[in-house]
Amino acid sequence: MENILIVIHSMTPSFSKKEAQLAAFIQEQPQQVVEMSVQSLALTAQVSAATIVRFCRKIGLNGYGELKLALSAIQHSIATDGYREIAPGEDAQLIMNKLETHLTSALELTKKELDLQLIEKVVDLLHTASSVQLFGLVASALPVQDMYQKFNRIGLPTLQNSDLRMAVTCLAAAKDNTLLFCVSNSGETREVIELLRLGHEKNLPTVLLTSNAASTAAQLAEVVLLTKNIGESAIRPGATTSVLMQLFVGDLLLFRYVSKYYETVSANLKATQQNINRIERSRDLK
Repeated sequence: MENILIVIHSMTPSFSKKEAQLAAFIQEQPQQVVEMSVQSLALTAQVSAATIVRFCRKIGLNGYGELKLALSAIQHSIATDGYREIAPGEDAQLIMNKLETHLTSALELTKKELDLQLIEKVVDLLHTASSVQLFGLVASALPVQDMYQKFNRIGLPTLQNSDLRMAVTCLAAAKDNTLLFCVSNSGETREVIELLRLGHEKNLPTVLLTSNAASTAAQLAEVVLLTKNIGESAIRPGATTSVLMQLFVGDLLLFRYVSKYYETVSANLKATQQNINRIERSRDLK
């Protein structure tokens, strides 16, 4: 089950001013909230009881009682591990526990966010595509590189670019039914938007992997696969959570493709392994 505090944190941008005020209080005093009535919370957080009810529904709960139960369920982790920032002097065990909480919640929320019918659609697009062109920049280049290696290994002709000019060149010369697959957590990466526009102009099938359904890129893509953005640490040494969720979706596509087209993939993998073995034997003879 996902951590309700992480759910609240991830939804902060969508809250009204009063809802954000309530969210801040709950995140700062979760143990205190468990002991409070609606009226007491409304008075202390300086919001109305109606705001609390709306807030609970917005975060996917049926009412304040469910919020208290959800907070009660994570009391131990709040008391022993915390749930948000890394503090000075924390040992490896505590940091590991915090990371586990964060990533487990992100995975649970992404599972809820994903439309499995769209997963099936993308798997079929991969199968019928004459080739696949992957594109992602900076952190999003990591899942793109991972998919590039794995897709080629199972017999899907795949190109990968992290340079816009090269990507545009390849796309301009692309055959009909080339699949353009872009990754952008924000969905506002300028280069991704430009490539999707070009793909649209060429009537190519396009897929976007993002956490922002309302983004510019999401409006341009034929299929949008959504991960859940629960935010990164304020220290943010890297986009760890978003990248791991993108890798998860990439692997979901891969294994579903293998399952659906098992015979073809098995033959491709066998041929690949035979070729690798032959090359290695040839090298050993020299």
